Amino acid sequence: MVVYPEGVWYQPRTPEDIDEIVATHLVGGTLVERLVVVPRV
Repeated sequence: MVVYPEGVWYQPRTPEDIDEIVATHLVGGTLVERLVVVPRV
């Protein structure tokens, strides 16, 4: 899952993780550090 315009990559594992990303990052503007992944190039 990628959030733009920041280009932050997340790896949610459960529906609750997606809820947390929406509430914390999309609404609150704060990264969910435990779910952030660095894409390999």
